Amino acid sequence: MNKRFSLYLAREILPLYGAGLTALLLLLLGATLLGVLAEVIARGVGPTLVAQFLLYSLPAAAGYGIPLALLFAALLGLTRLGQDSEIKAALLLGISPRQFATPMLLLGLIISAISFINNELLIPWSTERALEVQKDILLQSPDTLLEEGSFFTDALGRSVFIERLKPGGQVEGITVIQSGGSQGPRELIQAKSGVLDEQAGVWELSEVRFLSYRNNQVVLDAEAKSASLPVRGLAAGVSGNQDLTQLPLRELLSRIRRNEARNTAAERTALHRKFAEPLAATAFALFALAVGLFSFRNSVGLGLVSVLFLTFVYYATWSVSKLLGAQGTIPAWLAGWTPVALYVIAGSVLLVLAWRR
Repeated sequence: MNKRFSLYLAREILPLYGAGLTALLLLLLGATLLGVLAEVIARGVGPTLVAQFLLYSLPAAAGYGIPLALLFAALLGLTRLGQDSEIKAALLLGISPRQFATPMLLLGLIISAISFINNELLIPWSTERALEVQKDILLQSPDTLLEEGSFFTDALGRSVFIERLKPGGQVEGITVIQSGGSQGPRELIQAKSGVLDEQAGVWELSEVRFLSYRNNQVVLDAEAKSASLPVRGLAAGVSGNQDLTQLPLRELLSRIRRNEARNTAAERTALHRKFAEPLAATAFALFALAVGLFSFRNSVGLGLVSVLFLTFVYYATWSVSKLLGAQGTIPAWLAGWTPVALYVIAGSVLLVLAWRR
């Protein structure tokens, strides 16, 4: 009977989990698409390229949705069992609250493992390819009117100056500056002339000089007869601000060791989050079980709005704590584990209260 009850509980929750995960993925992918929507419309990007971008963005979106969908599904499923008196029937048949906990925690651990594997293996691979597709989107068609004596921004975020334009896509006196922020320029490229290759979307530069700076001092001075400079999608650059938790564990640890001399609060917070966020699924399973039993014992109904609110609480605490941890305002371990700990503590308290009744 115990095995049959465990399977019944899984069949109750898994369809809701699938529906919740699908809804979350659609919302997260929609938010991702909005980030490049202006470029897609302006350049007339084909649906194939957009579909590739969304496909490669799917694992990153799933990284947030895989654990969170379990909280939504488990709360709805257990609340439904309580409202339809199925929990009461199970208890009358001799099934103890402990036998409710075993399949729920097992389900939480399985989803935690899936979430960790997705974060560690799929996301780094897919994010790199999503950035490549995004770069292709940005290089689809020119959207900047080039004028003599004007600055504009290329696809790599560099400031480009043109001294003279000639018919046939020829230019003279080209200067390319890679800003280093308050430390001055980081790179400087100067070319005597260049020719626009419209099909490839680049300028073929000639008589090129390359200067690299560090702390306003020249550390490299090189010359070349020719070089290529991208000239499509000049008004925008590729966004490469990757969440540090999406880095492979080995690379994240390497960054912490390599940068021990400076502030590594963001990296250390990401390290704790890398384990805490997948384990949130197990915490959600415990919390949902506790809420379901407590609401049944006290004859309290839990509607869809309440379920959505309890799901949003995690997102809110997660957003605030990761920001404070990355800034070094609170310890990295506290920032990483606080959202999960809140659900573990609340679930444990409710479970004890429900058990006593």
